[in-house]
Amino acid sequence: MDRFAFLAGLPRTGSTVLGTLLSQHPDLHPTATSVVLDQIKYIKKFSLGESPYYNVKDPSSPVWRIMRGMLYGAYDVVDKKVVIEKDRGWANEVALIRKLTGCEPHILSPVRPIPEIISSFILISQKSGNQSKIENELRLTGRDSNPWTLSRVIWEKYVYSSWRTLKTGYETNPECFLLLDYEDIVSKPGEVVNRVCTYLDVESWAPTTTDLVNPNPENDAVYGLKGLHDVKPVLEKTSPPAWEILGDECYELWHSRKLEFWECG
Repeated sequence: MDRFAFLAGLPRTGSTVLGTLLSQHPDLHPTATSVVLDQIKYIKKFSLGESPYYNVKDPSSPVWRIMRGMLYGAYDVVDKKVVIEKDRGWANEVALIRKLTGCEPHILSPVRPIPEIISSFILISQKSGNQSKIENELRLTGRDSNPWTLSRVIWEKYVYSSWRTLKTGYETNPECFLLLDYEDIVSKPGEVVNRVCTYLDVESWAPTTTDLVNPNPENDAVYGLKGLHDVKPVLEKTSPPAWEILGDECYELWHSRKLEFWECG
């Protein structure tokens, strides 16, 4: 392993599909959702009083070698050139990435209109039935399940934090991000992969879009949403339009909020 890139976009935007496509490249190693950043943050906030060993304000302090060791040590057996570390939190950790790697960050960020993200969560929740964590949260609050209540809990519990993290990071350091539209990932995968290859300075690659298998399966039981990270064998868009799931009025509410900050300017 020579260097890092980072995968930090919004949920339900095709990041798992993108990772599956990129995993076909001989020089790229996309990871599953990682715990490395959480572990580094734990070390970073740990304090031993006045000990210089844990002086995070001093770049020469051994604590930085510990944190670098956690990132690089997690992938020291990887024999591909670029590890693409997946965690949405990296989007707002540009300064930390610079300190850990000594390089300018390269962050891949899939995006998608917010009404489509919400409707995608509703569809995956419906597949989970009574086991859906989203439906369970509504039951605990005594609210009826309908597009209005579902969209509210999805935005507050599953989307907003990632949206705020990406928005803050992107608006502060736009030069560190490659935004990738969900529609392009699904309908123009070859173009998207080549954009990524150019961005990461590796050889162009034509991905296979049939017989797909996610090389980094995740335990979706943890999320309470069955099939959250499933990848279909054939890459194609099958979801109905967001307005069909949300209804015209609910869709218009979310559409009118214009939360797609990446489309501004």
